Amino acid sequence: MTHVQSAGMTATLPPLRSWSGTSMNQCLFEEIPLYWEAYDVITFLTDLRTYCPAHYEDLDNNEKEQEQKFKTEYFKKRFTISRSLLKRILQPVLGADNPSDILLRKEKGGRVIVPGRPGIYISLSYSGHLTAISIGKQKIGCDIEEVRPVKTRKIETSPVFIHYNCSKDREPLQQVIHGWTLIESYAKLHDKNPYHLLNNCALFRDANFVSYCINNHVIFSLASEKIQFTDILVWLDTPGTGKSSYLP
Repeated sequence: MTHVQSAGMTATLPPLRSWSGTSMNQCLFEEIPLYWEAYDVITFLTDLRTYCPAHYEDLDNNEKEQEQKFKTEYFKKRFTISRSLLKRILQPVLGADNPSDILLRKEKGGRVIVPGRPGIYISLSYSGHLTAISIGKQKIGCDIEEVRPVKTRKIETSPVFIHYNCSKDREPLQQVIHGWTLIESYAKLHDKNPYHLLNNCALFRDANFVSYCINNHVIFSLASEKIQFTDILVWLDTPGTGKSSYLP
């Protein structure tokens, strides 16, 4: 599997791999140990619209208190389902009896970690109703974005994007969103604020990327410091909801 190292946003963007949810790339929870053995990084796509009250029971008391601090139902559900699914993903990897037994902690820079397990790295990203949960054997950063018009002046005037037209036309717009996912994933890899990187037009020389175009309207990028790494993008079916976590 080839991973392209980019010398900067003025260089050629890493190729976009086409991906759409099918039965071939669905991952069952009991299959996770096999994927973990075979790949350096696994990214799980899930749909926030599959929220059910059972997810809340996976949270510990501190997480339940944190959930109450969110002001909208959308952010409460987003936090709950991502924490619940992350614990259910990690359960077979860690050999835990129950998802609720798994302790997660958020570091000052925002990275979620499993205390006492330095060999497991986590990165989370959200866009609309989609959540991307990446777990890896090395430090990683991920970002998922729907292809949509960019109205942020910081991006439009950034030298990083000077060669890309921030218009509403499909192809240049996709390039801009693709570029932004690289910045976000790079920022998460190095625990930095992405907006602080917008004036640096020689980014990414110390990172390697893989990018996917999901169902022709969502871009996902994954960053790692390692030159070569194996990864897979799959979708999860949430037990007990009666519907798929990612709708193809």
